[in-house]
Amino acid sequence: MRTQETQGNVTDVVLAVSLELAAAKWKDALHDGHRESPSIHTVAQTDPAARLQAVLTLIVTQKQAWALPDNTRIVVSYEAGQDAFWIFRALQARGIECYVVDPASIPVQRQKRRAKTDRLDVTKLVINLRAWLGGERPHACGARTLCAG
Repeated sequence: MRTQETQGNVTDVVLAVSLELAAAKWKDALHDGHRESPSIHTVAQTDPAARLQAVLTLIVTQKQAWALPDNTRIVVSYEAGQDAFWIFRALQARGIECYVVDPASIPVQRQKRRAKTDRLDVTKLVINLRAWLGGERPHACGARTLCAG
């Protein structure tokens, strides 16, 4: 399985996960860098902690479905907002690298009218996360990270 080069160093396979958080449900995008499009899912448990557990289960399931190695680096990102940093702390406690992103740092083309859906937002977030992890700092989502692990 190919590896990703980050800042000149060869690293293990990376599974990038982005979350689009809403009050009733979360949209999740997972991307391993080998597929054209990310895998998009919705978790809609009533309790936010149960939603987070569903995301963790989804990560395990997707790793198995894509035959990713056990030592796959998992990196999660989500936009700062109403959920604050409890998700960040919960993921860090489980040993998962997490970035909380300033929504204003996500590049958008102002010249074009753009549809606004959770699916499009989470897809853009995971693609930008992969770019940022690959070293594209100036114009990717991690350019202004509020909290990093």
